[in-house]
Amino acid sequence: MRTPRAPPPRPAPLLLLLLLGRANGLFPEEPPPLSVAPRDYLNHYPVFVGSGPGRLTPAEGADDLNIQRVLRVNRTLFIGDRDNLYRVELEPPTTTELRYQRKLTWRSNPSDINVCRMKGKQEGECRNFVKVLLLRDESTLFVCGSNAFNPVCANYSMDTLQPLGDNISGMARCPYDPKHANVALFSGMLFTATVTDFLAIDAVIYRSLGDRPTLRTVKHDSKWFKEPYFVHAVEWGSHVYFFFREIAMEFNYLEKVVVSRVARVCKNDLGGSPRVLEKQWTSFLKARLNCSVPGDSHFYFNVLQAVTGVVSLGGRPVVLAVFSTPSNSIPGSAVCAFDMTQVAAVFEGRFREQKSPESIWTPVPEDQVPRPRPGCCAAPGMQYNASSAFPDEILNFVKTHPLMDEAVPSLGHTPWIVRTLMRHQLTRVAVDVGAGPWGNHTVVFLGSEVGTVLKFLIWPNASTSGTTGPSVFLEEFETYRPDRCGRSGGGEAGQRLLSLELDTASGGLLAAFPRCVVRVPVARCQQYSGCMKNCIGSQDPYCGWAPDGSCIFLSPGAFEQDVSGASTAGLGDCTGLLRASLAEERAGLVSVNLLVTSSVAAFVVGAVVSGFSVGWYVGLRERRELARRKDKEAILAHGGGEAVLSVSRLGERRAAGPGGRGEREGTQAGGVGEEEAGSQRSREPDAGLDPRTPGSHPEPKADRTVQWHEAHSHRWAPTPTIHPQKFCSFPKKNSVPFKHELPILSPSQPNEFYFMEQGTIRGF
Repeated sequence: MRTPRAPPPRPAPLLLLLLLGRANGLFPEEPPPLSVAPRDYLNHYPVFVGSGPGRLTPAEGADDLNIQRVLRVNRTLFIGDRDNLYRVELEPPTTTELRYQRKLTWRSNPSDINVCRMKGKQEGECRNFVKVLLLRDESTLFVCGSNAFNPVCANYSMDTLQPLGDNISGMARCPYDPKHANVALFSGMLFTATVTDFLAIDAVIYRSLGDRPTLRTVKHDSKWFKEPYFVHAVEWGSHVYFFFREIAMEFNYLEKVVVSRVARVCKNDLGGSPRVLEKQWTSFLKARLNCSVPGDSHFYFNVLQAVTGVVSLGGRPVVLAVFSTPSNSIPGSAVCAFDMTQVAAVFEGRFREQKSPESIWTPVPEDQVPRPRPGCCAAPGMQYNASSAFPDEILNFVKTHPLMDEAVPSLGHTPWIVRTLMRHQLTRVAVDVGAGPWGNHTVVFLGSEVGTVLKFLIWPNASTSGTTGPSVFLEEFETYRPDRCGRSGGGEAGQRLLSLELDTASGGLLAAFPRCVVRVPVARCQQYSGCMKNCIGSQDPYCGWAPDGSCIFLSPGAFEQDVSGASTAGLGDCTGLLRASLAEERAGLVSVNLLVTSSVAAFVVGAVVSGFSVGWYVGLRERRELARRKDKEAILAHGGGEAVLSVSRLGERRAAGPGGRGEREGTQAGGVGEEEAGSQRSREPDAGLDPRTPGSHPEPKADRTVQWHEAHSHRWAPTPTIHPQKFCSFPKKNSVPFKHELPILSPSQPNEFYFMEQGTIRGF
């Protein structure tokens, strides 16, 4: 008899706790906001929907706006729309409606529209969408429009919006399709990043409209560009930097991997020689931007969404960038800061190359890099005072080695802000490095795809590395007004946030959507009025407690404020400070930590349950096998004490007439005599169990051994005949059906023994 198996160990609770502890350390903490602005505040935000002077609403029958670009110049806002350009004055402040003071209508001519339709475009696409809107000088606007897939540019007066000079071609300055991304920057000359053709195949960084030669990037070279999406451009030092994302050629063995890049060109580049890189950049280099959560295996945010201009944080020239995860990954967004001095240092590092189309990318040994260093800016007083004088060796190296080996690290080597609780990704950013009445705080505003804005207070000098300490999630508020911006059922496409512009002078944010522009205050201090504890505890650098007992938007003067510690002890209790975040449980959202924890817990619990199930099933089989062996041993030990049913093989019946009586008699004489002498009831079956007795079906007794006389049998199943035998018979075809459901013995089982007990047949 086998010893019962001990129950399996149960490590699941301990293992689950350990895994939960590991999961909690995967991502930085994501606390809810200290405050959530009520949606009722939206009704008080001024909005621009195309209304002019004296009009409460747009003209009857007018098309909805389709805003493409917004430019703020001091206290004037220029809005580039489809077929129109608006000038809106932001002073004096208004609480009802933003109206334009001047409007320029700039439509495509009929011939361009007809050609556009002949090329297969829809009527709504064959319009003039303003895609470039720049300040060229103090009094001139430079504007480019798609012009029915035939881009055109022009100069306009800032004051009157009257044209200045003739139109010029928009090729390589403006995209053909309004859905394509592009960036543009004026720095003595026009620097643009866009596509140059109708099919959007030829991506280019282009310089024009100045006293230097027109330059562009190498055409149709995947080492320079591979399906880029241009995001932003900034000027810093002697270079112009372009931020974009593209498919990484250095990771081509992983198929299409999107990475974020920064590229730079020299502003004084004159192009190459007539032999190499003629009318092309000789200073173009690019490097990867690294925004990732550190750990044993870094978690990368590779999709660049938005970049700020260069700002000063803690004495460093810094740009802030918003990144997101790919669409097929865990949804999440992060904000990383990059020091421009570190960006420039990466371009002084090693180059990366691919020696053959089948080989991987490897660093170029420093002794193989020509001198002067490729990608540098030529200037008077140097060995080569112009880029066109560079030797062919340098120019060829630049042409074939545009990629740097090292990635640009983010400040602190970790994101400043990480959000994975939101349904919609963060796509826009604005930063105020002079927040508060004394201008000594930094506040970052992050806009989601649908206009939800998150406000964070960051501490650039708080950490030991001199970068940033823990950010404080101050507030969450909405900027999209569906009552004014949602006409014609635009859905989420009409709710897409296009830009987020900080208007410091008025203490507001300008949020642009395709059908409206909304001006939102940077703080809602009045919601804390009447409660000093709420006002102080909000930690909002824009708000403070005034001596008259109200929470006000601060300017230098007398007030109480505690931005760093939010010490509210002894201020009493009041309601309204802590509110449930709109981002916590919107549409069943789940954080990354919870997803990882749930997956691990499901695996552990499933493994434990499966183990218990398998163990129980194996134990059940063992118990059944043990019971069969016990019954067999008992029967063999007692011999004829119990009724053992044995039937001879087919064909072994003795021929003694119909029914086999002679055979039965011989068998009885040879093997059943002892039983006949022992018990009359073992020789004669119970009438109540005899299938030949019609209408007689009494309830079987639990302790009655059921036996059949062999005289009733007409078919035999094979079995060994070496044991004491007692022949049994099966009912004939015309017998009364036997009520006990006994399994039929099959001739295909020649080596099994069967016995009948308590109305059942058992085999062993």
